Amino acid sequence: MRKRTWQILLTLIVMGAVPVGAGSGEPTTPIKEQIVKLLASIMMTLNHAVDEKFCRQFFEDFKKQDKIEHIQPIIHTDRYDDPKLAAFIGKCQTVKWIGAEPDDEGHALNTKTRDQFGNRFVSTAHFRLYKVDINNNRKDGAEHVFYSDGFVPEPLPGEEPGPVEELDKTHGQYLVVDFDQCLSLGGIEAGRGGTNVLPVYHGIIRYHGRSYLYDLNASGGYELKLDELTNRRKTFKTICRYGQERG
Repeated sequence: MRKRTWQILLTLIVMGAVPVGAGSGEPTTPIKEQIVKLLASIMMTLNHAVDEKFCRQFFEDFKKQDKIEHIQPIIHTDRYDDPKLAAFIGKCQTVKWIGAEPDDEGHALNTKTRDQFGNRFVSTAHFRLYKVDINNNRKDGAEHVFYSDGFVPEPLPGEEPGPVEELDKTHGQYLVVDFDQCLSLGGIEAGRGGTNVLPVYHGIIRYHGRSYLYDLNASGGYELKLDELTNRRKTFKTICRYGQERG
């Protein structure tokens, strides 16, 4: 099977298995209705809050999808080699984490390491590029945020990527990227545990004039997290977290 044919088939397999709304970055009215319906069907408890008053009000608004603005990607593709995406990625074949040593190895935006042995994984679907003031600092303008999911072990040179494990089909990664300096300014994973039975939702939102990343995942029962990029440490910090009550 030729490489291009395999890539198309793999993309279709991954797309068909992804629950509606998972990592799509396209919160149409039906998807908003699905979030409302899901949260109306379960009970959730606030179990972490930087500001309890804020977090309780946010949940009331979020479960009604009220006062929530979902940020749309400027590029939405299922091909990492899409010319529209290449116009940005071509500037930085690899990026380094901010603060990295000069001799540290860079990494492609669609790769990550996630196990104790340092094995590298590569994403296969749902490539999105956002431009948004993710650090909530008007002085430095909007940042680029790159998202992808469907991670599989990175194949050896000349080999094709393997199939995506069921619980990894919605497991993705957001990276804040400086394309001028080829730096990653912060990253976070989202979308664990999604299946056709347990849809998951995540994306970038604006709420009360600030940007956040929300993650309504299904890892061991539903969990909702609201994260914000910190300017000082250049990492995402969970400011609100809610867990599903078990009856």
